Amino acid sequence: MPAFFSLLSPFPPPPPPPPPPSPPAQLTAPLKRPSKLDSSNPKSFWLSFSLETPTSGAATEDPTQNHHSYKTLFVFQLSSPMDTLTFLFLAFAFTSTLLLYLRAIRRADNLRIPPGPKPLPLLGNILDLTPKELWLKATSLARTYGPVIQLSILHPSLSISQPLIFLSSPQVCFDLLDKKIYSDKPPLVMAGELCGCDDMVAFTRYGEQSRRQRKLMGMAFSKERIPAYKALIERETAGFLTGLVTAHSPSSSSPAPSSSESGIPSRFLAYLPLVRRYAGQLTLSVVYGYTVSTPYTQIAHDKFLDMAEDCVDILSNKIASGGGIWLVDIFPALKKAPKSLEFLPLFSFLPKARVWKAKMIEFVEKPFEWVKSEMAQGTHKPSFTSTLLEKSDTVVPPSETNGNLKSDISSELLSSWATSTSVTAKPPPSATDGNAQFEFDLKWTANSMYSASGDTTVTTVMHYFLALLDDADKGGEVVRKARKELDLATGLGDESTSTTKSRLPSLSDRYIDVEVPDAKGSMRKVKKPRFPYVEAVMSEVWRWGVVVPLNLPHRLTQDDIYTPPASSADPDPSPVFLRKGSLVFGNIWSILHSKELFGEDAEQFNPDRYLLSPYEEEVLYGSSSARTPSDDELETVRKERKKRDPRTYVFGFGRRQCPGQNLVESSVWLLMAALLSAVDVSRPCVVDGEDGKEKIVREKPEFNNSIFRTPDPFGVDIRPRSQRAIEAIMRAEEAEDAVE
Repeated sequence: MPAFFSLLSPFPPPPPPPPPPSPPAQLTAPLKRPSKLDSSNPKSFWLSFSLETPTSGAATEDPTQNHHSYKTLFVFQLSSPMDTLTFLFLAFAFTSTLLLYLRAIRRADNLRIPPGPKPLPLLGNILDLTPKELWLKATSLARTYGPVIQLSILHPSLSISQPLIFLSSPQVCFDLLDKKIYSDKPPLVMAGELCGCDDMVAFTRYGEQSRRQRKLMGMAFSKERIPAYKALIERETAGFLTGLVTAHSPSSSSPAPSSSESGIPSRFLAYLPLVRRYAGQLTLSVVYGYTVSTPYTQIAHDKFLDMAEDCVDILSNKIASGGGIWLVDIFPALKKAPKSLEFLPLFSFLPKARVWKAKMIEFVEKPFEWVKSEMAQGTHKPSFTSTLLEKSDTVVPPSETNGNLKSDISSELLSSWATSTSVTAKPPPSATDGNAQFEFDLKWTANSMYSASGDTTVTTVMHYFLALLDDADKGGEVVRKARKELDLATGLGDESTSTTKSRLPSLSDRYIDVEVPDAKGSMRKVKKPRFPYVEAVMSEVWRWGVVVPLNLPHRLTQDDIYTPPASSADPDPSPVFLRKGSLVFGNIWSILHSKELFGEDAEQFNPDRYLLSPYEEEVLYGSSSARTPSDDELETVRKERKKRDPRTYVFGFGRRQCPGQNLVESSVWLLMAALLSAVDVSRPCVVDGEDGKEKIVREKPEFNNSIFRTPDPFGVDIRPRSQRAIEAIMRAEEAEDAVE
């Protein structure tokens, strides 16, 4: 039945009209005030909730003939502050209920939100958001609720709640994360505004700045440009191996971390600083042309290397602690707390953020200014930064002999900076000052490349060592298969080959060019892996270990409706409503450990799963048979291989894929191939203090980083494979030093 509120003041109410007959109720304009109100208080207001019923005269055209009856349901007379507060409270409750109702209607005709565990009142799913290995929790929930699940920080009925969407199947990730509306990044107050990281490529919002930065990285690290970095990668790999076999020698006195809990001698942990140095030194060389003068056999105390490692540690282990979401990201007003309150635990993040921000900005500015200074003196080395600072319009192809990194920056590309209308905030270059905007984008892109590659490389190498320890426990079959391939090229396993002809693998060894007939009868050139089992080992390390199990969150920029694919948890799924502002995570761990994709042994390390079947070999690279595969066959095989390839997922999704993928992949491949060729990896043996006998140390890896699945330090016994391998390592380092 129609009803309405009226708020009138402060006249005394007139007497009620005579009661007419009561026809059906309808809403009309005039309201009559009830007569039982106290009109003695001239400051009183009153509120009535009434129903009006017209007489039959209401149907006439003359409004003066209308008669009305009124039924007052309730009346408030606001004559005191307490009355006013009561009214305001009820009005707030009514308005809140109405807004929630309207929001439910707006939810695309009452579509349900994605399933998930029942949220607690007010708190939502906060207790389900475990900071340690959240990907395992999300994977477990996906088995119960399906490939699209939602958790919520605060109860989802609250307008300030933050939905977290977890996607746990390849199809769902491709369907959603490839869309433009899923390409934004959340405005993280802590990491971005307070710690100064909001202009790093991983954190920039989707827009002009993000596109410009990714264009710079794409130009520098396309597949065609990787040969330009060959000499740098091979030099650092040879130096790393030299330091590794020296530091792990039983007679080594090199300082290294110690494990107080397990009592493992420091030499079994000596690989850790060397891996970090390899990752940092390679990236400094590529990005800034900076070379650390201290050899790998000595402890390096270098200004830029130390600065870089500090900043990567801050970003990965401090800012990203607890999953990278801080309370101030949910309640931004906390950032405005006065310094006098910073002693409270609630605001203790503020002084930390100031210290971290100062270090992050220093690492952005100082290496960049060093490159400019070296260029002014004419002493710089070719690098990503120096090449782009030259702003050459000349296309100079990369040379494998001199490592020339000259980039083909066209005048059209440079003009995009001159006409930029970016909303970059720090420092604010003029929108018409193309040079200032270009340099700003360049220095933040350069810094982002270091920050992104450091932990990725370190974590991958640690997973590789864990995999080889697992293989050693099972008899070493993986290493034997890989060496059988590599030794044919390097000669390290052939005692009949001259020692001087033995060598380490090179990036040039990775592919061979073959011609394959297509369905039209013409020939196409493709690159075929020369060592398919080594490729399988690298793929399996990335699949089995999963460097980043949950991708950095994407932010949904508008409401979306999606029907998930059928699953064992939900055979008949209904459309779900995905709210604007949701943070969306691809659960890479769940995908790469799926039994549907990888079989019952998905938790085991088994490179054989990535070897081509005879049919796949025929379709992709041809065979001796006369049959030419059709285009449909080729497309089907490629699609299925891509779905199971870890590189499809570990480097991100859609418009936020890592532009440095080709460089990381090439450096990791060479490092793994060299380690397989030249060193033996096994579990440490220590002397038992009680009986004096040696015992094998078996450690269960622990993972405490919330973003990277970096294991806590564990012991590894690393020894040269043979004297022939030692000599090959030394020759490789001497050759690289001579080239440099």
